[in-house]
Amino acid sequence: MAIYAIANDRFKALGIATQHRGPHALRHACAARLVAQGLSFKEIGDHLGHRSTSATMTYAKVNLAALREVGDFDLGELP
Repeated sequence: MAIYAIANDRFKALGIATQHRGPHALRHACAARLVAQGLSFKEIGDHLGHRSTSATMTYAKVNLAALREVGDFDLGELP
């Protein structure tokens, strides 16, 4: 059985609703988790086996909602 079919079947069995259910979805999820844990793009790229940071950035999408939440943070009286 192809890796795509294995991953797709497992996503379905777990009831995970997502647009993509193949092995690349797992790479994206892994990269996103590593970004959330604070790893650098270099560290993530090494983990995923990438030669360049640009390849890593394809997988390690930035969580815009989290960035907006940080951007809206009230600093109070600080100058």
